[in-house]
Amino acid sequence: MADNTSISYEEAMKNCAKEPVHAPQCVQANGMLLAVDIKRGGQIIAVSDNSDAVLGCSSDALMGSSLAECMPSDFLTSFKAADEKLKQGSDYEIFAWEAGEQSFFSRIYYSQAWLVVETEIDVTDPGLKRSCYFDRALLDISNTNTTEQTLQKLCRSISELSGYERVLVYQFDDSWNGRVISEHTTREDIEQYIGLSFPASDIPSQVRALYHVNPIRYIADVDTEDAVIVYAEELGSMALDLSLGTIRGKSPIHTEYMKNMGLQRSMSVAIFDQNQLWGLVSCHGVSAQPLSYSTRLNIHSLVKLAEQRLMLQKQFEADRFFDRVEESRKALLDRKREIKSPQQLLEDQGHFWLKLFEAAAVALISAQTQRVIGEHIDVSTLHKVRDWLNENHSVTGVFSERDCRLSEIRQAIPELPYCGVLAVSMPIDKRNQGWLVFFRPQETEVFRWAGKLEKGEVREYKGRQVLSPRHSFEQWQQDVDGYAPIWTGIQIEAAKTLAEDLAIGASAYQIEQLNQELTEANQRLEHLVHTDALTQVWNRYHMEQTLEEEVKRCKRHGRDLAVILLDIDHFKRVNDDYGHDVGDKVLKLISEAIHQWLRSSDVFGRWGGEEFLIIAPETDLESASQLAERLRRRLSNLQFDKVGQVTASFGVAELLPSEDRNSLVKRADNALYQVKESGRNSVEVSPGK
Repeated sequence: MADNTSISYEEAMKNCAKEPVHAPQCVQANGMLLAVDIKRGGQIIAVSDNSDAVLGCSSDALMGSSLAECMPSDFLTSFKAADEKLKQGSDYEIFAWEAGEQSFFSRIYYSQAWLVVETEIDVTDPGLKRSCYFDRALLDISNTNTTEQTLQKLCRSISELSGYERVLVYQFDDSWNGRVISEHTTREDIEQYIGLSFPASDIPSQVRALYHVNPIRYIADVDTEDAVIVYAEELGSMALDLSLGTIRGKSPIHTEYMKNMGLQRSMSVAIFDQNQLWGLVSCHGVSAQPLSYSTRLNIHSLVKLAEQRLMLQKQFEADRFFDRVEESRKALLDRKREIKSPQQLLEDQGHFWLKLFEAAAVALISAQTQRVIGEHIDVSTLHKVRDWLNENHSVTGVFSERDCRLSEIRQAIPELPYCGVLAVSMPIDKRNQGWLVFFRPQETEVFRWAGKLEKGEVREYKGRQVLSPRHSFEQWQQDVDGYAPIWTGIQIEAAKTLAEDLAIGASAYQIEQLNQELTEANQRLEHLVHTDALTQVWNRYHMEQTLEEEVKRCKRHGRDLAVILLDIDHFKRVNDDYGHDVGDKVLKLISEAIHQWLRSSDVFGRWGGEEFLIIAPETDLESASQLAERLRRRLSNLQFDKVGQVTASFGVAELLPSEDRNSLVKRADNALYQVKESGRNSVEVSPGK
């Protein structure tokens, strides 16, 4: 890596972050641009100087004219319909049109007060059988089951569809370095980048930000000179914002970077996880070959499909993880077993938790307990850990750390042999706040870089110090110490759940041991065991027990019983966009509203996360479905501060004579899954009697 103590290097890095991501006021020669002033009746006020090559009409002839005067009728008809959609709030619109025997694609969007029209000649090659490739690619990607399969199919499909000789996917890390995790090449002489990392400076912050505005970046031909945008004289120093465009001119530094890689053309498409930039699909061509606008749209569609598969597979992995957590929870709260102390519970489940959380040690630390499973940690050190957590994180109740060099807890407790720490509070009572703490040692992370930046590669560009595009992409290896593996959000939530269960177990044990405080302890335990702390509705434990009793009663008396499982749609976005405090408030308000809407005979509780369960005694499948639909409509009509509308998906199932409570809930969950797959905000009924 470059020596970041160098002033010139730091200056170059900052200046690179300020460089434009495209050539200002130029467009690539594969298309042309014109801008019109709608207020002047569609008068053209800016034209790229290659209009004659694309439309057969010079920029001088177009300037000052209206679209109605210079464009064919097929364009005007399609343009009118697209412009109406823009006025309704669309960021951009695209449409195809014909003039004589020539076909075109146009993309329109607003830049300030002017309407920009980008036009490309349709260069689709029927010999590629694009439609067949695209249909097969959709099916292949839809049938993948793992992240590796999805990305492999995506890279291969894009290469077959477009003719790019190399297609790769690289994923960003916390520092915005990108690692190639999938790659497909069509020639043996194409260099392989799989497993290599590219430094964050290769895709600086302003480029990453632009992917949120426009997820596609296309370079048609690195050697072709860009066309200059010519403006009407009366506009003075006007400059169009081309961020939403597809043919914006090439950045000189990016052009040099591509040439150093031996590339003739390229295309990049962003992959998002919710609203976060997750990675890029990068397509490399070493030979000149036109790529039609429609093919680029197909590639984007494949990336969006793969993006959905990746996020669904991520959710599957999370579900499998929480299934394993649920196994441990059942063991902790099994009413048929004898009540055990927190230390005994940790001894029973600790080794399982070490594997589950990939930790070296797990500790239960309170005023009375200092118990460790896994690698040894001194009791005195555990006391210091508890004191530090109580002093600094007693309010939030959660602390996670992975950076050994900047670790707050390591600075306070130097003798602590771990820099990876995940701690969640275990409020046994007001006077005794315990902690469930997982520990990880630092690991050596190996980076195989594609090219090395040196201080000597700082150069002057337009009067400023910038980083010169790398001439070499020769591999080199860097071993990075001082970090523990990242604690994922799923692991943090699971640790919080287990700590709550341990708190319940600890309370139960106190009750067993302290008969003289039986009344007070029973009240606390009742609340902890049966009530969800956030929403104050019944928790999962209570719902499971109630449902078990209802199933037995209905079978004994031959009566109907139905359950409704509902899940708040896109709730992760609420937390990501507005914060967990707003998300918690939304859950509370939804719980209060649904509880008020239900019948007195219905039992309502939180099943987990953003999922809730309704037990409807003496209710058949049709009535339960109608109840779910009423709840869905009422919820969709609510408006929440900051968030606005929040919807939910519902799965409904009726008890069958031969099934138990687990099977009943499973069928409702399967019905809920079908709703999520088909678009959410709906009710799905599991087949009943």
